[in-house]
Amino acid sequence: YSKLVNLKPNNETYNFEGGLSYYFSDFERTKSIPLFESTIENFKEDTIPEVYYYLAKAYHLNGEFEESKEAFEKFKPFIQNETEAGKELLKKSEFNITSSNNADKYLAKIDDNIKVINIGNNINSASGEYAPVVKKGSNIMLFTSRRKGDFEKNDTDLLPFEDVYVAKKENDSWKLLTDQKEINKYIPLQLNSKKHDAGIIYSRDGKTLYTYKKGGIWKSNLENEKWSNLIKLDENINSNKHDIASVTLTKDGNTIYFVSDQKGGTGAKDIFKSTKNSDGNWSKAENLGENINTVSDEDAPFLSEDDSTLYFASKGHKGIGGYDIFKSEWKNNSWGKPENLGIPINSPADDIYLVIDKDEKNGFLSSAREGGFGGMDIYSLCMDCP
Repeated sequence: YSKLVNLKPNNETYNFEGGLSYYFSDFERTKSIPLFESTIENFKEDTIPEVYYYLAKAYHLNGEFEESKEAFEKFKPFIQNETEAGKELLKKSEFNITSSNNADKYLAKIDDNIKVINIGNNINSASGEYAPVVKKGSNIMLFTSRRKGDFEKNDTDLLPFEDVYVAKKENDSWKLLTDQKEINKYIPLQLNSKKHDAGIIYSRDGKTLYTYKKGGIWKSNLENEKWSNLIKLDENINSNKHDIASVTLTKDGNTIYFVSDQKGGTGAKDIFKSTKNSDGNWSKAENLGENINTVSDEDAPFLSEDDSTLYFASKGHKGIGGYDIFKSEWKNNSWGKPENLGIPINSPADDIYLVIDKDEKNGFLSSAREGGFGGMDIYSLCMDCP
């Protein structure tokens, strides 16, 4: 399409399709903006009205929130409100306008001492890296990636299946571990398979690793300096009908918070909790309720060191765009109203998988924000860096 646009720079179809190719990629998505703008300059009688929608979304990704709102307003008259699809499209447009208004408010309250920095291409790649797992008191981090691994078969989306990788920080730089003996110190031997595998969290004492495999949560225990075979958590956590991909645990390990789309929720993916019985089994799951969960997705819960703050990602609370990261405080025996962590922790793209240290000052998150190496990247977070 770039070649076609060079040949015929005023062709509305070439510009529109070229813009869509950038917009629906996971890298340099805002390069779609000039192509969409050229489409509008050259189309006749509004033959491609949906270009306003995609231009509005691209403006939002680029942090041009006023321009995004204007483009959505120009698109709205073309929506066929009498159809169900039209009603849904209008709802999405209004939601995006609200997100731009939210972003304007957070821009006015930016804390310049908060730094979010890409950890670099020693770890991040065009394949997407996410779900950082930090081993407490060490310079070790696990992460998940869909880069090409040891197995040739791809998933139905034509991308490699997820695998878990181990990184080590040396001289202020993160490097991928390749020595298998060294890797075996931090993950069990059989963790990666031909299907999706992801790291989730170490227990606070570092002696248990929780992972995602076969649609559910598994754990491995460190015994005599070796990781045990993976054991699947019981059916009150895992279900054959529901995909469980994210968990966090209290300091004593007796309460688990996990994400599921099971019945009894308020939306698609909700956060549930379960407590360990005296016999060591998990109790029936309990939904955290409407203070935390919305009709949209919630994901990636993470508890602070003292269990008093729940960090999580949501598409439904008052956000900037995609997943935003929120925190809720435990007060009066309930989780309080979630607070958006604002810009620069959140961006117009998906921001998720926050992990933070015991002082809640330094940590990591995953983000699909512009300026990365492709897909999601892992970023370091410093809450107080003058």
